[in-house]
Amino acid sequence: MKDSRSFWILSVCTLFLLFMTLPAYGYTDPNTISLISQTLTPLLITAAAGFTFLRKRVLDVFSGLSRLLRRRNDAQA
Repeated sequence: MKDSRSFWILSVCTLFLLFMTLPAYGYTDPNTISLISQTLTPLLITAAAGFTFLRKRVLDVFSGLSRLLRRRNDAQA
């Protein structure tokens, strides 16, 4: 009883906050996008270079897992 009552109170409060808030009419600085771009671009390049460098090992791991799962499935059947 207490859990369902807490759930309903939380639900009503959440809906109240969701529908009764006033719009902020905020302004986002255009340079924010360039900051995000300058941060994400090197990370993506590093991830792509790392994947390219380790591609053979990554593919070997996935093919080994596939073979292992196939063997287990064949053994159970």
